[in-house]
Amino acid sequence: MKTKQKTIYRLKVPRNTSLVPSSTSCAKTDDTKVSKPVYQPRREKTPQGGCMSAHSVFVLSKEGKALTPTTPSKARKLLEGGQAKKCWSKFGTFGIQMLVEVREKTPDTALGVDTGTKFEGYSVVVGDENNLNVKLDLPDKKAIVRKMEERKHLRRARRHRNCRRRPARFNNRNRKGFIAPSQLVVVGSRLTIIKEFFKLYPINLVAFEDVKFNHAKYRWGANFSTMEIGKTRIKDYFKSQGVKVFEYEGFETEKLRKQYGYRKTSIKSADKFTAHCSDSLAIAVAVTTGKRIEPGPFLVVDDTYRCKRRKLHDTQPAKGNVRAFYAKGTVFGLRKGLIIGLSNGNSGQLCGEYNGKYRYYDSGRKRGSSNKITWVSSNFFTRKDGASSVA
Repeated sequence: MKTKQKTIYRLKVPRNTSLVPSSTSCAKTDDTKVSKPVYQPRREKTPQGGCMSAHSVFVLSKEGKALTPTTPSKARKLLEGGQAKKCWSKFGTFGIQMLVEVREKTPDTALGVDTGTKFEGYSVVVGDENNLNVKLDLPDKKAIVRKMEERKHLRRARRHRNCRRRPARFNNRNRKGFIAPSQLVVVGSRLTIIKEFFKLYPINLVAFEDVKFNHAKYRWGANFSTMEIGKTRIKDYFKSQGVKVFEYEGFETEKLRKQYGYRKTSIKSADKFTAHCSDSLAIAVAVTTGKRIEPGPFLVVDDTYRCKRRKLHDTQPAKGNVRAFYAKGTVFGLRKGLIIGLSNGNSGQLCGEYNGKYRYYDSGRKRGSSNKITWVSSNFFTRKDGASSVA
């Protein structure tokens, strides 16, 4: 155990450690018959034959305020001239922070949000370019419910035993603004992603797909509650940022998507731009240019993993009435859920300990173990899409 802790102190946190696709990855649609705007911004060709946003480098002011993104060549000149320093987002994307005062005037910047029960789409449009598209894999709500049920049974059992117990406090809670834990974890995941967008881009417009369902009239829409509950918290955050929010219903989003010629796949879980980001980009374009914009870089953020932090031993005792050690929130002093670098050059998400080794999930969500790690990062767990970013 001591040798493991000594290894940790020597770890170096890299600048760009997320399992993110290279900056050349791009989402592309098949429909070429749709008329394009008269002016098209300059695009940079990629090895996959696609395109990417010309202004792909996010920019922060000296005080950390989001500014208009710039081109890689301009960012390189600013770095060489000592006017800026390198920085990276939690998405693993590259950016710069200015070391001198610059003008803070920015074009209209919109964030398109397409909500869902298990997967969501986010798109950022700055001026007439699509700078980033993100598909978010939400936490598994059913797994949280199972954990809550298990905890409830254990607490009830302790209250009937002559031992120290946690007092029942279900009847002295303030119910104002209450959200069930299984729903709260989903809302928190959404807010974490949204806040990162606001840190990187000068967003002043938000296009939000507002999902509504008549639960009193129909009984088959139970899953819609996951999208409906917590909307107020997200809208309150938008208000606190002083942005203008445009709300769209599902049929309006579909109409805009077809109008701009963005294709959508029926496979919701696919790691493709067409799974969810085609909708989010359509409504983001509607509140900015109103003309079709070529899709930009695309990545997937996987936020499904939720570790067990407080289960210190097995529920059932083993032979000899021994309750074996189970898990806690850290592994050799490192928090679970961190992105780690492995000795073979790959990356993974730290999830536990196995026979004195670090246990992790790889990009395919398969578990593995390693004797040592080379770096750690608190970035989002991201992965490449399954179609080389071409939808």
